[in-house]
Amino acid sequence: MRSSKQTYENVAQRCSSYAKTTDNELSNCVDSDCTSCLNCAHFAQDEHCVLDLYDSIANRL
Repeated sequence: MRSSKQTYENVAQRCSSYAKTTDNELSNCVDSDCTSCLNCAHFAQDEHCVLDLYDSIANRL
């Protein structure tokens, strides 16, 4: 995992393009309503945002 679970959650909560998917095997959220990059449709299997939004949001945290 490139970042901590908490960082992925914080970034997803601040991302205007977050799109929850249930088809992401990277998701490890216990809560089914968890907002995290790990269960976003734009988060690739190799753990990067395909929209290239992650770094700009994470840098502002």
